[in-house]
Amino acid sequence: MRHLPHTASARLAVVAIAAATVGVVAPAAHADTTAVELPPVVAAGPNFTQDLRAEVNYWTLAKMASVGLNDDGQDATEPQGGWDDLSTPWSVDGQGLITRTAGKLFFVQKDVDSGALIPDACSADVVTSANQSVVVTAAHCVAVHTPFDLGAPYGMGNTLVTNMVFIPGYNGAALPRGTTSTALPGTDIAPYGVWGATREWITNTWSGSADFALGHDMAAVLVANPDDPRPIAQVTGAQQIGFNQPQNQYEYMFGYPQTNERNWYWSDNNDGTRASNGEPQNLWRAFDGRTLTVTRGQSQPDAVYANDVLNTAQAPGCSGGPWMQNFDPSTGSGVQTGVNSRYQNPNQGPSPLGWLNWLQGPQMEGTHFGDEEQAVWQAAQSASL
Repeated sequence: MRHLPHTASARLAVVAIAAATVGVVAPAAHADTTAVELPPVVAAGPNFTQDLRAEVNYWTLAKMASVGLNDDGQDATEPQGGWDDLSTPWSVDGQGLITRTAGKLFFVQKDVDSGALIPDACSADVVTSANQSVVVTAAHCVAVHTPFDLGAPYGMGNTLVTNMVFIPGYNGAALPRGTTSTALPGTDIAPYGVWGATREWITNTWSGSADFALGHDMAAVLVANPDDPRPIAQVTGAQQIGFNQPQNQYEYMFGYPQTNERNWYWSDNNDGTRASNGEPQNLWRAFDGRTLTVTRGQSQPDAVYANDVLNTAQAPGCSGGPWMQNFDPSTGSGVQTGVNSRYQNPNQGPSPLGWLNWLQGPQMEGTHFGDEEQAVWQAAQSASL
């Protein structure tokens, strides 16, 4: 999930209920799979390099810290029972290709109605492509249009990205909390550089219902580096990508969780100061947005959205992170078949009722790549920067 201030929860609950009242209809069997391109973030032309550099240079350490760390001011904490399959920092378990291809997105969305600018953070991954320049993420990290246009303070009205950078292999351990530094990140934070987004595509379904109601929450983004002429896949490598792959598989799910207010396993969501989730204390944990984290386990299909569902203890910030099948922990490589989309609460029954609780839950739904997602990847991989 992308970061969302917890003050928005009550308003979004009203919106979700209203949306459910009018009904959630599964996509038609022969829905249009044509990918939809959003307005370019950095347009081609004589000012391309200059604008790309301005996009990258916007993200100082101070701006990264204000957007990419949690809101509660605490560093990540391990559960009393130890890290487990629900979530583990990947640095604890392994290295390999995923430490180079997975990374963190920093971006600014503009509310197209009010003009307000909304900074945020997500996760993404480099995948194989003909132009070697494609990263994939969740569509809600690039465009959102919620019912009734909630508006700017909540980052969930009618928004489009105006600035976005991707940091593959992001390591936030050296990012100080509360810094006011105008310096740019070094190799300690961005070991493979900072890459600016140039063009973005979303699924046809998301372009018409950019609010989780109909699923297909996936986007492909082209990236370039003003300081490196090579395409990103030549720098980091790339994960294989698969479409219409089998479900009910053992999955590895990666992301950069950060927002504990919406962390199902955060102590404040279990100790009576917030709505009790009833989770055992030895499972409580906190995140700070600095570290690539993995969840692993047997997934189940969601019959309504054709998504994959996995028990997880992650938090917002992991939106857009990859779901991997046939993943080899010793090499850090596999086949990416989905992206983190939203939470699911099984106590509220099967989807679409579970959609009412997308803000928080003990399960994650991952967009399972099908025909629409393949069309998005095809459009991106055949395009120029």
